[in-house]
This record gives sequence, structure tokens and C-alpha cells, in this order.
Amino acid sequence: MREFATELVAEPQAISALTEQVMTFLTNCGVDARATHHVALVLDELLTNVASHSGAREAPTRVSVMVLPDRVNAEVVDRGMMFDPRSAPKPDLSGGVDERPVGGLGLLLVQRIVDTLAYERADERNRTIFSIRRASDCET
Repeated sequence: MREFATELVAEPQAISALTEQVMTFLTNCGVDARATHHVALVLDELLTNVASHSGAREAPTRVSVMVLPDRVNAEVVDRGMMFDPRSAPKPDLSGGVDERPVGGLGLLLVQRIVDTLAYERADERNRTIFSIRRASDCET
């Protein structure tokens, strides 16, 4: 198992830099492009939500990514308001793009591309954990 871990203040430049670092780390570990891209998308969405909605934008957020033979596990730990991304309301997709309210699509994407998504609240911190399956040799 190889691991990447860091802390950042969730702001746009730091989030962008982190996702680039994680993508480089995953690529160097031999993780396939699909899984690498999906991990970066999920981290970007979770961290953007911390920056925009948590109320703890200045507090450091801890991110760790672990490469396992069959999957990539990651966790985001922040000091924001309690928020379980699994319980986000499903957006109404029935109307046209111009008719729908803004928001909610990022978490819908997260829920669709992760293989597992877990959440816990402990010590006034949110801990969101997800995993994304790596491609087997047959799939690459």
C-alpha cells in the first residue's frame, strides 16, 4: 500500500493544486487513468463543498489517498458543519438545463462514480471516506 496525505485550507487554488498532486501520485503508482480521474473529481467536489458550504473555510482539511491492489481509498476530514454527502437531496433532473435550480449535480456525480461512500461525525469533524475500483489488467 502506498499513501499520500496532506492538509490544506480549502480554497480554489489549493484544491486545484491538490488534485494535480493526487493525480501525479496515482499515475506514479500505476493507477489507471479512469480511476485516477474519478478520484480527482470526487476530491474536487468534496473539497469545493467544504470551501463553499462548511462554515470552516479557514480551518485545515486533511486529505489522504491510499493505493491498494484493487482500489483507491481516500478520506477527507474537515471541521465544518455536520454534512453527510450520502444524504444530499437528489436534484430534479426533469426540466431543461435553464429551468433547473443550480446545485446538487456534483454530489450526484460523486454518488454515481464511487464504489463505496461512507461518512462519520466525530470530535466535531466530518470524515468522508470513499473508494474507487482500479481497472484489472483485463480492463486496461
